[in-house]
Amino acid sequence: MIIAIVVALISVAVAIGAWFRPAPKPEAPAAKTYSEQEATDAKKAVCDAFDIVHNAVRINTGRNGGTDATTTLAVAANARLSLYGGGGYLQDVLGANPATPKDLAGPIGQLANVYRKLALGYLADVSDADLEPSLTLADSSTVAVKSACQ
Repeated sequence: MIIAIVVALISVAVAIGAWFRPAPKPEAPAAKTYSEQEATDAKKAVCDAFDIVHNAVRINTGRNGGTDATTTLAVAANARLSLYGGGGYLQDVLGANPATPKDLAGPIGQLANVYRKLALGYLADVSDADLEPSLTLADSSTVAVKSACQ
């Protein structure tokens, strides 16, 4: 009988100890490595997406609506749409291509975010002076993307 009680107490002590023991820390998964071909394909997809978006943004932000208020608003709406939609498209393509080299992925992600921020800034009638840092960042990101896509 005493042996049974001792065994039961030991079992309870072990159970309590296990209860309060910290859970093992999960091991960080190893970083996925990609083949040279996967990286090349990803780079091409992202650079192709950039070319389309850059062209759309360049065309639509460079238009002049003239003096007609309706035309001016339509031109502004298309410029904002090209920025916001272009930023979303770049993020989507980047997300679908995880093998994109870091020297391209960083500036593309940054450019996508800046495009969206600019579009929302324009929609909110943020002053040109307040948008200047974002415009400068968009320009430097564009230069970095063009360099990485060569």
